[in-house]
Amino acid sequence: MFLKELLGIEEEVYFVEESYLAQRTIESTLRYLNGVRGFFEGRGMKLLRVREGEHTLGLLIFNPADEEVPVDFWSVFTGALAAAPLKKEFDAITSSIMSSNIPERDIEVSSESWRNAVNEYYSFMLVNRNLCQGCAVRPESYGSVFSENRVRRVTDILNLIRKKGFSQSGQLLEVCCGNGMSTLALYRLGQDPLAVEINKCMVCQGLEQGVLNPQRVLVMDATTISRYFDPGSFDTVMGFMLGLVYEFNKELWTGIMREAVSVASEGALLLFTVSSKPEIEILAGALRGAGVKGEIIDNTDSEGTYDQWLFVGRK
Repeated sequence: MFLKELLGIEEEVYFVEESYLAQRTIESTLRYLNGVRGFFEGRGMKLLRVREGEHTLGLLIFNPADEEVPVDFWSVFTGALAAAPLKKEFDAITSSIMSSNIPERDIEVSSESWRNAVNEYYSFMLVNRNLCQGCAVRPESYGSVFSENRVRRVTDILNLIRKKGFSQSGQLLEVCCGNGMSTLALYRLGQDPLAVEINKCMVCQGLEQGVLNPQRVLVMDATTISRYFDPGSFDTVMGFMLGLVYEFNKELWTGIMREAVSVASEGALLLFTVSSKPEIEILAGALRGAGVKGEIIDNTDSEGTYDQWLFVGRK
């Protein structure tokens, strides 16, 4: 596990928050830390502090084995992914705890490495069925799920837009990544996208097959992206085979387009594909309405299935 390697520990680690998304509000984190501050004041705790510069990214509290839990483990608390006011509250509580309990080690890491470690933890929790009680879904073979033709299709699209002068760079966000079929094409082209998908089973499938990078995939509703990422966080935003986009559900998809634009930097590249012309026209209208300048491209082929129409443009 990347987190254990990053911190140089062998014991098990457990985050208090039940999901990555809960790290935005850190309700359990603040409640537990407030309890810890009162209970252990003056008694001494074994702590590890994770920081970037002078900013505390995380605090680990050691829990020795006992009758209920027969192994040593670390409880991990972080405010690094929380909203700004909650980060301040986290900093205040952890500073108070550390003033009377000096950490035995002070570990400096980059905020990006810390975020990747947090991402990976929840990916492992998902693929090990710890986030889905009673899951009855069994792994499928790679060949029954993933298609090399589909991967090549996405690769061809990226080559096509590059010839038209639309090259991507910087931080890349892929929305609605599914099980990672299109993400695989991005990986093979040397890209390192942060991929988001609302369907836990699809993400789990991609993780099981070793397609999705556990450090760079999130179970997240694409209609809420701006709650978790600041404006201008990404230089490229892509989504392949979105849909189905109809008149009756177009508000959902136009909302996703607005969210994509809201976290894109000025001049960012935006690329989305669907299977039909009416679908891409709906998405194009939403993107243009949000200030994106671009074009619809007819990418139809004889199979008439995947990525038949696309919109590419810049914010």
